[in-house]
Amino acid sequence: MEKDSYFISKNTKIHGTLTLPDGIEKPPVCLFIGGSFPQTRDGNLDNSKKDWFPVTLPERNLFKDQAKLFEELGYATFRYDKRGCGKSEGDCNTVDLFGLVDDAREAIKWLQQLSEVDHQKIGVLGQSEGAVIALMLAAEDLGLAFYIWQGGIFNNLETILHWQRDNFWKLEQEVINNFKNTLPLMYWVYAQLDELCDNIKQGKTYFRLGDETWSKDFYLPLWKQHYDYPPSGFIDKINCPVLLLHGELDHNTPDTEALLAKEALNQAGNYHVTSHIFPGLDHSFRRLGTPDEDFVTAMKRPLAPEVSEAIKNWLTAH
Repeated sequence: MEKDSYFISKNTKIHGTLTLPDGIEKPPVCLFIGGSFPQTRDGNLDNSKKDWFPVTLPERNLFKDQAKLFEELGYATFRYDKRGCGKSEGDCNTVDLFGLVDDAREAIKWLQQLSEVDHQKIGVLGQSEGAVIALMLAAEDLGLAFYIWQGGIFNNLETILHWQRDNFWKLEQEVINNFKNTLPLMYWVYAQLDELCDNIKQGKTYFRLGDETWSKDFYLPLWKQHYDYPPSGFIDKINCPVLLLHGELDHNTPDTEALLAKEALNQAGNYHVTSHIFPGLDHSFRRLGTPDEDFVTAMKRPLAPEVSEAIKNWLTAH
């Protein structure tokens, strides 16, 4: 059963979908936390934000599909539109990392008061930047039952952006041109990365990305906080069971980030860690046609079944 619900964060209504499995009283529940840029509850980039995404992008429905999987396994889930996206109030253009963490924390507090779920069995699943937010929450004393990382990072965001940039310019020119047309935001991040990073480190508030064909004043405090507070500084505080999922052909975050996270967790004494690196899969667990295929094209493909199987086996075992 699905129903539209909302919680309040900083006097702002954040809307989402609560999914409850049939026939189970007070099931465990998992909070889904979305990735970078404007995103909706179903795990899609918010195509209504034309200043971000001038070309309509495919709906991958990652969270919508995974909510169905969790429901089949007897878990409730809550997935929400990020601040200022979908039906949620607020401004997606000026929210920073700590603001996104605050929103997710308020979602957990809301779930802890919800009569339909088991308050002692609340876990978090984060995708991409959402994996970072979920990691920061798992490091807090919130009593979380589990943490699932999907395509997250361990190192400083600046290191990841330079890795992305260096690999991007090695692609075939046709692939680069297609990416520029479909997702100009990231094309111009790579094209202007050195100047962008300088402005971030100087503490500037905005940086103009783009040229006369597309441009946007990009809000820098979000990435400044990522630079200053990398996941590596929080991970030794995570004591709950952890599932690390990463695509081998992830063009957004290298799969070595998951391996580094597992090593750090083990070194900190957390041995309840399971990791899967999926051959041939990209950032949102789609199978690429070629290793260099861009992830926007791959969004049209279904979620790879081996990812669902890994989640099913892990949840069943725990």
